[in-house]
Amino acid sequence: MANLRTVRRMCLFMLGIIVLLFVFNGAVMWKTVDIATFSIFAAFLLVLYAYITYLLQHASVEAIRYTRLLIYLISAALYLCGIYVSTVLSGDELGVVSVWMFLLVQISFDTTPLQNLLTVLPFSMIYLFVSKGIKSQEHWELDLIYTQLSILVGLFISYHQSKLALENIIAQSNLQKANFALYHTATTDELTGLMNRRMLFDRYDTILSDCVMNQSSMACVVLDIDDYKQFNDSYGHPEGDALLRSIGGVFRKYGSTQNIEIGRIGGEEFLAVWQEKDVRRCESVAEDLRRAIESMAIPHAGALDHDRVTVSVGLCLLPAAVAQGAYLYADKALYRAKDAGKNCACRYDAATGKYHFLCEEEKQ
Repeated sequence: MANLRTVRRMCLFMLGIIVLLFVFNGAVMWKTVDIATFSIFAAFLLVLYAYITYLLQHASVEAIRYTRLLIYLISAALYLCGIYVSTVLSGDELGVVSVWMFLLVQISFDTTPLQNLLTVLPFSMIYLFVSKGIKSQEHWELDLIYTQLSILVGLFISYHQSKLALENIIAQSNLQKANFALYHTATTDELTGLMNRRMLFDRYDTILSDCVMNQSSMACVVLDIDDYKQFNDSYGHPEGDALLRSIGGVFRKYGSTQNIEIGRIGGEEFLAVWQEKDVRRCESVAEDLRRAIESMAIPHAGALDHDRVTVSVGLCLLPAAVAQGAYLYADKALYRAKDAGKNCACRYDAATGKYHFLCEEEKQ
């Protein structure tokens, strides 16, 4: 887009040059070239300016596709204009305008040195050929020297600009990677790969707002690893961390397939929240997660009630008006599940204010 803006400025620059040529060299131009030629050229620049303005206003693949061609067209126009001024209009004078054009065009656009060379070289040869037929040998040789210098200086500046642009792209890429890593660190639990407490409760507030807006209910499921302290005491903290990583992997996979936000909110406790209308699906999710951990069949020699790793689950489904307290009621249901013998799910019923167990054999 920056190149398109430069091309548009160059169109205005060329139109300005045409006006100045008529102001200061009108008589010569009338004798040497048909006025219709410059009128057509000016009309071409106006059409080109309008087309580039359209592309800039409707940023699209088309704008990118034709940028290189537009750069070449305006570069050719500038070179030809410079050649005309430095030969036909200047007579035997030094070709200052062409020399400046050969330098200016190269450093104005964000293009590679090779593309600049392939563009400027043919027109510099045309200029030197025309200049040799009009100017004295001495002035032609000076034009040759200055043209070569301007091309070399332009290529050097173009190379330096390309190098800086590449370094800037690399720096921006590294910055994006660093920002992503920082964001990931700030929002992700390092052990489980799930959302951390801060990020999860931010999502909790967002889902709550969506529920209020959509007048839907909010499902909340709290899960706690049974006898996790005893697991650490029996197997050591490294094994305890490995257990958290394994459970986190199960929850991540389930959450991504079911479009449910799941995170670790501290220690051995996890939380899942999402918009929901069907209480049966809410119960199904709670039981799916509980059974998924139970089916891992990880031995737990230190457990008080079970010989394998299990989780207790508390859940609730609250309408938008009272959904703010979803976590509180789900947490209370969790403690009911713990007191009932663990490895079961308990739901708080907002309509009756009672707690219901979901396990096959209902606990009282």
